[in-house]
Amino acid sequence: MTLESEKDIAENLHQLKEVYREALFDDLVPWWETHSIDQNHGGYYTRLAQDGTPYSEDKDMWMTGRQVWMFSHLYNGVEKREQWKNIAKHGLDFMLANGFAENGKMHFRLNSVGQPVSSVLSLYTEVFGAIALAEYAALSKDEDLKDRAFKMYDFLVSRLGQPSDTPMLGYPLNRQFHLHSHDMCRITVAKVFKDIWPLKKFDEDITLSIESILNRHWKPNERYLLENVGMDGSTMLDIPEGRLFHPGHAIESAWMIMEIGIERNEKNWINEAVAIILASLEHGWDKEYGGIRYLTNIDWTPTHELEADLKLWWPHGEALYALLLAWLHTGREDIKAWYQKVHQYTFAHFPDREHGEWYGYLNRDGSPVWSTKANGWKGFFHIPRILFRCHQLLENTIKSTAEND
Repeated sequence: MTLESEKDIAENLHQLKEVYREALFDDLVPWWETHSIDQNHGGYYTRLAQDGTPYSEDKDMWMTGRQVWMFSHLYNGVEKREQWKNIAKHGLDFMLANGFAENGKMHFRLNSVGQPVSSVLSLYTEVFGAIALAEYAALSKDEDLKDRAFKMYDFLVSRLGQPSDTPMLGYPLNRQFHLHSHDMCRITVAKVFKDIWPLKKFDEDITLSIESILNRHWKPNERYLLENVGMDGSTMLDIPEGRLFHPGHAIESAWMIMEIGIERNEKNWINEAVAIILASLEHGWDKEYGGIRYLTNIDWTPTHELEADLKLWWPHGEALYALLLAWLHTGREDIKAWYQKVHQYTFAHFPDREHGEWYGYLNRDGSPVWSTKANGWKGFFHIPRILFRCHQLLENTIKSTAEND
């Protein structure tokens, strides 16, 4: 890798690793250990103010599944801390007792004692319920839980990729859409299961997801990835939903594709993933204020979503890892420059230096929209997952470099 001198590279990578270690293990993990556990009724508080005080005791099941997975994943991948195992079990027990309807689908939102407060049964919630079951089954070596996780996987995956009339969780339209979000969900859950149980079925579902993203949603000649296309990948540019380019989603898919491409030595997947990342940043980066816009239409016509120009925590996190992975794999200076730009913006604007954790929503100028740390959409998932991956990637790179010296 030709970047700076070998000495400079080593020093920079060690410094970066410490930035991610400190952000994850000195800030986010203890913040959530301290504030999110409901000791009275079980489960996790998922609506927390700036200082960690619950401002509602309702519990969102997709946030619960994500937090169970994250603490289980830290236990399995970092250190077998009993506290992490206990926190994961605390959330899992509440979710298993209250989160499922009789038909196997999952409730989106419950009250403090586990009663549904919404009629929504969310496919997206099941994605995170499934990975929670899988990761905790790996932790506990519980065969009954493993069996339940496999059944949930099959039930979920069979419904992904089907024609939809509801792009981006909006109201139904009289069109048949293929949703990029379904491909993201399939690859997310299949990768978690595959990393625990390396079975052919999971590899096949990963391949299906990647091929669908690259052949349906990614338009390489135009350099954009469309969230909503026809079932055959045809564009629907006559309506705003068909012009939607979601930089965060595109970048998240891209690093997943790149990880698999590196594992399988699929150079075309790696190259296309890099192209998607750069196209997403070139289109989504706010040239006036900095940061990644949440949503855009490819032709800059108005989106339905009024929050389109906000800067959200999770697309910046996804971009950090995607760019770090791409830079360290390719050694390209243009990718390094983008990584440095995103890193600087992210760590300058999102961490709350006084109360801990990160702000979730910034105005276009970078000022916080509000100070809450969890709101049913933001929880213990995107940023800790990315901080962990960045730290792990840097640790492995440093180790590999030392072994090759």
